[in-house]
Amino acid sequence: MKLRRLLIPLVLALVLGAGIPARAADTADTLERLRGFQAVQSALAELGVPYAWGGGSLVGPTLGFCDGTNGYLGDACLADHTIGFDCSGLVRYAWYQASGGAVILPHYSAGQAQLGHPVTDRRALLPGDLLFFAEPGGRIHHVGLYLGGGAMIHAEHTGTRVTVLRNVFADPKWGGRLVAATRPVPGINVPAEAA
Repeated sequence: MKLRRLLIPLVLALVLGAGIPARAADTADTLERLRGFQAVQSALAELGVPYAWGGGSLVGPTLGFCDGTNGYLGDACLADHTIGFDCSGLVRYAWYQASGGAVILPHYSAGQAQLGHPVTDRRALLPGDLLFFAEPGGRIHHVGLYLGGGAMIHAEHTGTRVTVLRNVFADPKWGGRLVAATRPVPGINVPAEAA
């Protein structure tokens, strides 16, 4: 049993290319990185899925809906007959899948921004971290999943599909609207009945 406790962190570290962890804190960091990579893999598997306002559950894409403002392309309601994800539904799904159900985020980007550990330095971002966007002086209205190297995956708006944005920090639309980043953590969740 003691050998197993020593080997698991070593194997995880070697798989992630992080070197050999020296302390329990290093092992926790390695597990945090692994969960983030798993969230990225879950999200990347959804590339090309249509955007649907209100779409996405803990187990995959769902039918969206129109609410009088969102879900439309021009005057036509697309969301009520589109199975897909909206931005918060995509990251919610990815983290639930990656964590084996230990991370349950709300289906609302501003609510997601209130959970997890804040990441205040861009250089400290890890794959799987959540990036939040708002208009200047406005409320958070969009979220994407950081992939590393300045890229993020997101479900942008009605009429688009889940896609990768290569350099979010320099992007003319999103770069200046980045207002927060968090790292989801198991156990810091919305109540199950609200999920």
